[in-house]
Amino acid sequence: MNNIKELFKLEIYKQNLNLNIELLEKFCLKLQNNYESRKRSNIGGWQSDDLFYEKISLIQDFKDIITKHINKYALHFNFNRKIELSNLWVNINGYKDSNSIHLHPGAVFSGVFYIKANENSGNLIFHNPCEDLMDIFFSDNVSEYNSTNSSEWFFKPEENNLILFPGYLKHSVGPNLNKKEKRISISFNAIIKQ
Repeated sequence: MNNIKELFKLEIYKQNLNLNIELLEKFCLKLQNNYESRKRSNIGGWQSDDLFYEKISLIQDFKDIITKHINKYALHFNFNRKIELSNLWVNINGYKDSNSIHLHPGAVFSGVFYIKANENSGNLIFHNPCEDLMDIFFSDNVSEYNSTNSSEWFFKPEENNLILFPGYLKHSVGPNLNKKEKRISISFNAIIKQ
């Protein structure tokens, strides 16, 4: 329709990477065995403290790859400055573990990279910033939901997939309903390089 104009647009970046996820999985499980979980948005599960990636070559390489993708994503927003990672951490979620709705204040962009994910391991759910005002769309008034009229949109986690999004976008993670397999990911925030 020519008379419809887009105003505010949310763009999510999704890219399959060809990283050695077996090596990353071993690293994450070793962390879990050696350190207590911190408590943030996680409901159950285990979450590491922020990683000091400059001391670990595997994580430094990961950081470099992710930073390239973040700066590619930033081009869609017409940023004229480079973006850098500010922190990153590991998430390990077993059966029924999830993350409550939250956002990442201070982050220009946030993201997640899936190391281990399988059927029913819990979707990444994005919440429409206008969700509280969309009650008219929660009834029989809508014949089919799409990105314009939905209060939520989700991505199914896939191994070796990177997802980037604006840090202000509220999101949550559904429970891992796979009784045998853990969902393992690395999440991170990015800021404007000083």
